[in-house]
Amino acid sequence: MKIFNFLFVAVFFTTSLFAQSRIQSLAKVGMEQAYNFQLSSAEKTFENIIDDYPNSPEGYYRTALLHFWIYLGSRDPGEYQVFLKFADLAQERIDKQLNKNQKDYYTHYIAGNLLSFRAMAQATNGQSVDAFWSSKNSVQYFEETLKLNPKYYDAYLGLGLFDYAMSFVPDFLKWAVNLTGLSSDKTRGLKYIKIAYHKGINTKTEAAFHLSKIYTDYLAEYDSAYSLLSDLVSRYPNNQLFAYQYAVSLIKGKKLDQANSLLTNVIKLKNKKIPQITALAYYRKGEIYFKKNQFKNAIANYERFLELSRELDLTGIAALNNAIAYKILGNDEEFKQNLILAKNGNQDIFEDSYAFKKAKYFLEHGISQFELKLYKMKNHLDAGNYKVVYDSLKNNQLNISDDLKALQKIYFAEASLNLGKINEAIKSCNEIFDLDISTEKWTIPMANLLLAKANVKLRQKKDAREYLLKAENDNEYEFKDFIQSQIEYLKKRI
Repeated sequence: MKIFNFLFVAVFFTTSLFAQSRIQSLAKVGMEQAYNFQLSSAEKTFENIIDDYPNSPEGYYRTALLHFWIYLGSRDPGEYQVFLKFADLAQERIDKQLNKNQKDYYTHYIAGNLLSFRAMAQATNGQSVDAFWSSKNSVQYFEETLKLNPKYYDAYLGLGLFDYAMSFVPDFLKWAVNLTGLSSDKTRGLKYIKIAYHKGINTKTEAAFHLSKIYTDYLAEYDSAYSLLSDLVSRYPNNQLFAYQYAVSLIKGKKLDQANSLLTNVIKLKNKKIPQITALAYYRKGEIYFKKNQFKNAIANYERFLELSRELDLTGIAALNNAIAYKILGNDEEFKQNLILAKNGNQDIFEDSYAFKKAKYFLEHGISQFELKLYKMKNHLDAGNYKVVYDSLKNNQLNISDDLKALQKIYFAEASLNLGKINEAIKSCNEIFDLDISTEKWTIPMANLLLAKANVKLRQKKDAREYLLKAENDNEYEFKDFIQSQIEYLKKRI
C-alpha cells in the first residue's frame, strides 16, 4: 500500500506542477499580447486559463488587469464594473488558495497587485480614502511575498511605486496617509523599482515604463527615459501608451519633431478600446505646434483633443493655449470664449489650476502685446530656439509691471545660459531678486536654479550647491514639479 500512496503523491504533484507551468505559460503569452495592445487576443488567452483552470485565480486576475487598463484608457464606467467583477472573482480564489497554503508567496504577490489595481481605479474614481486602504493592504501582501521569498524581486515594483507615489500626495490628503500608516520615500522607491527592472521575472516591461516616467517627470533624465522607451516601442509597436509616453519625454527634452512623428503614429493606431490615449495624442500635438508658434495647427489639434477627451484633465490648459493662439491670430471673440472654457478644467492638476488663474486674470485685465510676445518667447525656449529669445529680450521693456519684468529676465537668463553667455545670465537672474513680484513668484526659485547651473559651468561647485538649496527652499509656486526635476538632475552632478 505504501508504494501506491507514494505513486499517488508523485502523480498528484507532477500533475499540479504541470498545471502551474501551463497556467504561467498561457499568462506569459497573454501578457505579451496585452503589452502589444492586442487586447481581444489577450482576453481570449486569459479566458482559456479560466476555462481550463477555473479554481486558479490567475485567469481572473489577468482579465481584471486587462479591463483595468481599458478603463484607464477609455474612462468607460462599464469597463470599471467588469474590472470589479473579475477582481472579486480573483480575490475569492486568492483567499481560498491562501487558506490552504499561507506560504504561497506567488499568490500573495498577485493579491498585492490586484489591490494595487483596485487602489488606482478607486483614486481615478475619486474614492481617495478607499484607495489609501487598498494601497495599505497591497503593501502588506508585497511585504509578505518578500518575507516568504526574498528573491522574488517582482514584488519590489509594487512597493517602489507606492513609496514614490505617496511622496506626491497633496497636503489635504496627508491625513489619510497618516491614518493608514503608509510610508513615502522617493529614494527607496526608485531603488525598489530599479531592482524590479533589473532582477524581476515578470515585471521588467512595466518597471521600464514606470522608470521612464520617473526619469521624465521627476528627475529630468531624458536620455535615460529615451533609452527605456525606445526599447519598449520597438518591442511593442502597437502599444499606443508606450509611444505616447516616449513622445512626452521627447517634448520635455525639446525634440519636438521626433515627438510629433511618434504622435502621428499613435493616432493612426487608434485603438477603439482606449480612445483617451488617442485624445491625449492630439493634446500633445497641439502642445508641439504651440511651442513651434504654429498657432493654426495648435488650435486644430487642441480642439480635436477637447472634442474627443472623456475626462477633464488638461482641458483647462488646452483651452487657455487656444485662447492665446486665437488672440495672436487676431480673433478676440474666440480668445474670450476659450478663456471662459479654460476655467472648467480639473483643478486638482497643476496645468488646469494654472489655466484657471491665468484665464481669470486675462478676463479681468486683458492681455498686452508684450505679454503675447512673452508667450512666443517661452515657446521658443521650449523649442530650443535660444538665439531668437536672446535677441528679442536683450533690451529691457519700459513701463511694464515687475511681474512681466521677471518673466522677461528669467527667459533672457535661460536663453543666455544655453548660449554660453554666463555673465549675462547671472546679471539677469540677480535683477529678479530686486523686483516686487506678486503673481510670477516661481521666477525666484527658477532664478536660483539658473544661478546654480551658471556656477556649475564656472566650476564653482560650492556656490552652485548654495543656490540649489535656495531654489529648493523657495520652490513652492507654479511649475514646482518641473523646477524640482531640474534640481534633482543637478544634485547628482555637483
